Amino acid sequence: MLTPALSPAGAAVPQASTIAAIAKIREAWIQDLRAKQLEPILKFYASDAVFLQPNGDRIAGAAALRSLFQNIMATYNSDLALHSQNLETSGDLAYDSGDFQETLTTIATGTKITSKGSYLMIFKHGSEGSWQIIQHAWMGTPPPGA
Repeated sequence: MLTPALSPAGAAVPQASTIAAIAKIREAWIQDLRAKQLEPILKFYASDAVFLQPNGDRIAGAAALRSLFQNIMATYNSDLALHSQNLETSGDLAYDSGDFQETLTTIATGTKITSKGSYLMIFKHGSEGSWQIIQHAWMGTPPPGA
């Protein structure tokens, strides 16, 4: 974060406010995923958002994201934890990147799949006044046997 001495007059407060807002969105996103709240989680994404999966698949747009999250929520229980390492903002864009750890429990069998890696979320401040995810990427070590 810029220090007040180096930033334009008043810039530190709006940036701090934005950083707090993005951190709050990240925590709500995690809770909605764990609680399998499909509609609330989808509202965090812009209609043309892109989700980049660790295997290289590019999932784009609202319908594709809905299908992705419906499938995840119907198949697994998640204990995802995100640990932000860098959260910054510039104008109408912000990003949050860090590490993740997750154990997915397959609902049908109880099989547990543990993974860890890094994430990146890029946010854009929309004309309606809210921050939405426009790019979301996961990079990680696949679980054993995957």
